[in-house]
Amino acid sequence: MIATGKPYREALKDYAKSDLNYKWEPTSEEWKMYELIEPLLYAFAQVTTAFSAQSYPTANIFYRHIVSIKIELRKAIAHRNPLYSAMGEAMMEKFNKYWEEKNNVMVLATILDPRYKMFYVEWAFKELYDKNTALDELADVHLELEELFDKFDTAKKMAEKSATSSNICITSRSMPASDSAFQAHRRNTTTKSSKSELRNYLEDALEEPNPKFILLDWWKVNSLRYPVLAKMARRFLTIPASSVSSESTFSTGGRVLDDYRSSLKPAMVEALVCGASYIKGSHSDLNVMEKEEDDEENVETVKLPKSATNINYWNLN
Repeated sequence: MIATGKPYREALKDYAKSDLNYKWEPTSEEWKMYELIEPLLYAFAQVTTAFSAQSYPTANIFYRHIVSIKIELRKAIAHRNPLYSAMGEAMMEKFNKYWEEKNNVMVLATILDPRYKMFYVEWAFKELYDKNTALDELADVHLELEELFDKFDTAKKMAEKSATSSNICITSRSMPASDSAFQAHRRNTTTKSSKSELRNYLEDALEEPNPKFILLDWWKVNSLRYPVLAKMARRFLTIPASSVSSESTFSTGGRVLDDYRSSLKPAMVEALVCGASYIKGSHSDLNVMEKEEDDEENVETVKLPKSATNINYWNLN
């Protein structure tokens, strides 16, 4: 709004001169303050748009916006304007109340975005922390990423071993005894975790920024190249960044099932809700979600787990 009003600064001044009843012309000091706080407000506007203008914002977009806001707050605190600095300190105190505790789930989701990977995390930590703290935080992220990769890699190999064991019973009768022994040896030696897939992904060049880039499609195409990481991405990228989509679904369900239609079976309610969603999606941009009449103004963020490796409900198979 400030960027929109700036070109009309002189017009507002002339209007104030022509209409003595107009008392709301900003002073020169107020215009300077507006220009000063514009980058901070822009960061908040971006995160609000990202979380509310998409149908299903996921965890990979979360951390970058949090970093942008914190960087702008640090700039505000360091500014020589005492009013702006005090405002930045008050906002940072409120910000740290929710984001002071480390949450590597959002960081790992950012790493699984081939446009950013570890390069973005390294840059962000240098911007947010001092040198020693940044190195410690990076070491923790590397450790957790490797532990999580090993966990998914082991689960993948166990699933493959279970799938091939039945085939061995059928083919072993037609195979020499030495071949059966060799196959057993191969399975035992390949259970050792290999970091080559993870290392190759992190060292490969970043994907170029593209507004039409679809992250899930990228992982679908590259799932054979990075099979373990593709399974990790499938888990992390389903974490919602906000509860807007789920609240919208409940609102839609409330309009389908009301006091006058309370005898509908669950299957019929599901068919009506999903059918309405499909029809709406076929006639509109799937990246933009229209605001429901009874949607709340504030966006309630979903509380993510603090650590990815300590989550005991991951179904890795």
